[in-house]
Amino acid sequence: MTQQIRHFALLLLTLWALTFQIQAARKPVMHPVYMFGFSASFTDSISCQTEVQKVDSAWLGAHKILIDRSLYGLQLQYHMESVENCKNPITTIFYDTSLRRLQRTWKRVRRRYERADGLRFSIIPVDRFLFRGEEYRPIIVDEPISNSKPHHSVTPPTSGEVVDEALQQGVDGAMKYADKKASKTHKKIKKDK
Repeated sequence: MTQQIRHFALLLLTLWALTFQIQAARKPVMHPVYMFGFSASFTDSISCQTEVQKVDSAWLGAHKILIDRSLYGLQLQYHMESVENCKNPITTIFYDTSLRRLQRTWKRVRRRYERADGLRFSIIPVDRFLFRGEEYRPIIVDEPISNSKPHHSVTPPTSGEVVDEALQQGVDGAMKYADKKASKTHKKIKKDK
C-alpha cells in the first residue's frame, strides 16, 4: 500500500514538473545576454569580429534560445555592407548568458581566423558597432485559415499539355535561331562571292 502511494506521489510530482516546464517554455523572458558577431566576405577576403557586448533587452525562449537571432545578424550585415564596404558578407551571432564562456568562444574564433592565410582579419570595436535589443512580438492568429476556393474557377492544364507546350516553344525557338544563323551565313557567302 505504501509503495502504491509512493508511485502515485512520484507520478503527481512528475506531472507537476512537466506542466511547469511547458508553461516556462511557452513564454519568452527578457534577460541580459552577452554576444559578439562574426562576419566574412569571401569575395573581398575580409573577416571581422565584433567585441563581446552586453545586450540587456534580449529575449530568451525555451532552453535559453535567443529569440529572433537572425535580426541581430541582419544588424551586423547592414553595418558590414554600409560602413565597412564589404560585399555580400556572411554573418553569424554567438551569444551566452555567461560572459566567461562567451569570452572563451570569442578567443577561439579569433585565433582561427587570425591565422587564416589570404584573409584580412579585423576586430570591430564597440564605438563603431553596437548591437541593439530587438523588440519581441509574439505571433497571434485571430482567425483560423479557411480553405475557401478562389472566386474565379480556372482549370489548370494537365502536365501533358504543359510539357507539349514547352516542347513546342523550344522547337519553335530553336528553329527561329537556326533560321537566323542560316540567313547570316548565306548573306556572308553572297558577299564573299
